[in-house]
Amino acid sequence: MKMKTVNLGVIGAGRMGNAHAKVLAQIEGVKIAGVYDIKPEAAKAFCETYGAAIHQSAEELARNSAIDGLLVCSPTPCHPEGVEAAFSAKKAVFCEKPLCRNLKDAKKILKEGLETDHPFAVGFVRRYMAKTMELKRLLDAGTLGKIRFCNVDLPLGIYKRMPGDWFADFDSCGGVIIDMLAHHIDLANWFFGKPERVYAASLLLDKSQPEPADYAASIVTYKNGVICNFMANWQRFGRSGEMMEIYGDGGSLTMDSSDNLSYYPNGKEKQLLPAAGESGHRRQMKSFVAAILDGSTPTATLQDGFNSLEVALSMIESAKNGKAMRL
Repeated sequence: MKMKTVNLGVIGAGRMGNAHAKVLAQIEGVKIAGVYDIKPEAAKAFCETYGAAIHQSAEELARNSAIDGLLVCSPTPCHPEGVEAAFSAKKAVFCEKPLCRNLKDAKKILKEGLETDHPFAVGFVRRYMAKTMELKRLLDAGTLGKIRFCNVDLPLGIYKRMPGDWFADFDSCGGVIIDMLAHHIDLANWFFGKPERVYAASLLLDKSQPEPADYAASIVTYKNGVICNFMANWQRFGRSGEMMEIYGDGGSLTMDSSDNLSYYPNGKEKQLLPAAGESGHRRQMKSFVAAILDGSTPTATLQDGFNSLEVALSMIESAKNGKAMRL
């Protein structure tokens, strides 16, 4: 029996739109059938690469009866437009993170999304990485015993955006908190449950700097008592890296940019736990396609996207007013 071809449309033919399309083009039974981008040259280049029909608006693409689902890969401020078009046309949605830029839009998207029975996935690709899935399994198995605290370290020393780029405009992108920390806020929510208190300090892409750069430091406490310390920066020099370490009464686990987890059992020697596997991007797209075909729930859902954004916005508010925020 021949499997149904899943026809997908892409809103936003930029970096992430092309990244997802490249993966989708290698998945059997998937066709990239349509594209919309506000820049005609971007849509044209995307069409020439993937054979997708060019559409003149997000609404036109969503209304195409051949389209089964939409990937919203446009800049963050444009996410609501693409999501609303998908909702109106009753199409499945994959929305790149962050869900959107502000809480008002997020609440509207959440309410409408929960009222539909069409799949909604959010682009938290780290959930789909083999090492992250193994870390989650080990935590759920009680490997560390009672978890006490977590450190997240995310320096980026190659930030190149300049004024005029939406990625260097705090009101548009939300800085390092909303765009970069969103991933690890989501992972912490996934690992530790519901957060209840947020305190933060941040540059908030302060315009008085010679060139755009950002820094954020935040402490989030969870209802189960876990304390999570987040540090992230966008800088034009210095080191780049990614690390998340979790400590419990029975030891600690560290996940970094390698394919291995580092396990430090309490009182024993360090162990390297290999965790290589299928690409997180490929697994993420396969999950979205499966949700369209069989109604399965994506690993990163609309509610997850809302929860991450809520914490990120609380960090921003805390950094602005100098006070701890309660969720």
